[in-house]
Amino acid sequence: MSKPKINVNENYAELRVNPEIYSKETIFAVGYVFLDKAYILLDIDKDDFVIYLYPQQKNTDLMQLSLEFCNELVNYAHYFTRSESNAEAIKAIMQRALFSAAPSLVQEAEEKEIEDLIKELEEEEEEEEREKDGNAVSFDKKEG
Repeated sequence: MSKPKINVNENYAELRVNPEIYSKETIFAVGYVFLDKAYILLDIDKDDFVIYLYPQQKNTDLMQLSLEFCNELVNYAHYFTRSESNAEAIKAIMQRALFSAAPSLVQEAEEKEIEDLIKELEEEEEEEEREKDGNAVSFDKKEG
């Protein structure tokens, strides 16, 4: 049987969080939200992230504080999951908004992309020429 996930002691609460469910970034985000309520120590053991909450106020209900922390874990995990899954849509919307506000940006971006492609092709051609010249020299040296 696994250890209890919330262990309330006299001066602090210990929470154990499964790293397969909650990312380190999620725990950091929740910890940041709780900085005004508790002093926070983060650790990890072989199975779990371990969060120690030391209340800033003397009469704080540690179980309540721990449960609020758990709710915020779910909240931020959901937020990060949705942000990740919607990233492409958000990017497309932002690009449309920017380009519709300033259509000249579209033309500038296209021109810049074309310039970059031409430059890349020219560099590849130069590299191929150098390789051909290098092979010709080494071939001549072998004959002579």
